[in-house]
Amino acid sequence: PTQCGTMPQWLYTLAELQERGAGSVLLILATCISLALANIGATSGWWLGLWASPVGPPIGGHALSLRGWVNEGLMAIFFFVVGLEIKQELRFGALASLRKAVLPCLAAVGGMVTPMAVYLGAQLLLGGGSMAALAVPMATDIAFAMAIYGFFRARMPPSASAFLLTLATVDDVGAILVLATCFAHDVSLKFLGLAGAITAGLMGACRSKVADLKVYAAGAGALWWALLRSGVNSDIAGVVAALCVSTRVYTCAPDGHTERLTERAITRLAPLATFAIMPIFALANTAVRLGGLGGPAAAAGAAPAIGVAAGLLLGKPLGIVAFTWLAVRSGVAAMPSGMRPIHLGIVGVLGAIGFTMCLLLTEVAVPAVATQALPKLAVLVSSGLAAVVASIAMSRLPLRNGADDQAGDAPRPKAA
Repeated sequence: PTQCGTMPQWLYTLAELQERGAGSVLLILATCISLALANIGATSGWWLGLWASPVGPPIGGHALSLRGWVNEGLMAIFFFVVGLEIKQELRFGALASLRKAVLPCLAAVGGMVTPMAVYLGAQLLLGGGSMAALAVPMATDIAFAMAIYGFFRARMPPSASAFLLTLATVDDVGAILVLATCFAHDVSLKFLGLAGAITAGLMGACRSKVADLKVYAAGAGALWWALLRSGVNSDIAGVVAALCVSTRVYTCAPDGHTERLTERAITRLAPLATFAIMPIFALANTAVRLGGLGGPAAAAGAAPAIGVAAGLLLGKPLGIVAFTWLAVRSGVAAMPSGMRPIHLGIVGVLGAIGFTMCLLLTEVAVPAVATQALPKLAVLVSSGLAAVVASIAMSRLPLRNGADDQAGDAPRPKAA
């Protein structure tokens, strides 16, 4: 392009705040506000009713509540940013090289299958348990985990940052695939075919090196509508559209230099996802009435909640550490430079911070709103405990010298 638009100053400010972990603070604040409003007598009925109220006209007989618009609408934009970041990692980051990616990828697999195995074991031990929330503890919240890590970056080896980032990225891919395949219902082949045709059109735009993000946004909107009508979880339209954005297309940066279209989109959208979409998601999905946890419907969520908590707090660290140890022990991969068992253990605990993705999986896996209360509470408490334990462990590590801290241990801010 011959002309280049400048980046608004407020976006630079948000990006800097995001780098410092302010997004996680806002996420916690939104959670506390939502929980408080849902449990204060004067506001409880209004707050819970607000998110359950239908908004807008039905789409093909599919009426969305305000919470539905957040989970299936706003989260599609969130997943668009996630998709851009995944593509960047696949092309130029830690996932671009098999040698670099194999160990954290194996750790991610362990961090997905082991929590599900622990969940399954908990349901069998409890007797009469439910398999509905089996996939919930498989996910890691990249933004939250990386923000907690960022507070103690000077005490961890640079390689631990790349390891955690790659692990969480692969983890996100797994959660997205589960959303796309395991929670489809009343699938319409006609609209699924339309979604395939739209995707093909987006891939054609990628091959033609289209540099206008409006084209991909329009395609993502059409794909979202088709997936919503097809019965497949529609927010994955964001990921699909993002993966179709070409990394070989360049545009002007505000300073006059060229930069990749994907990088420019991430720079503009990631702070908005962090400071707007994720807090709104937290407001909508943590509106849990704690006083009603003893009712029959809520009690049905007790066994899934125990399984989710056990899966996150036990399964996640165990799976990440065990699969990494087995890979290194068998000679499949080598431990990253500078990482010791204590660092690996901390990364495993950070992986247990499930927050955003676990709440989203709870929404789609446990359809009865009353039954969701305890599993959601288990996600919040488990993620909080994991963050506290990891923070205490990292705070006890010695400080590294400045040269080590500048050796690349400053990953690009992540939206998820």
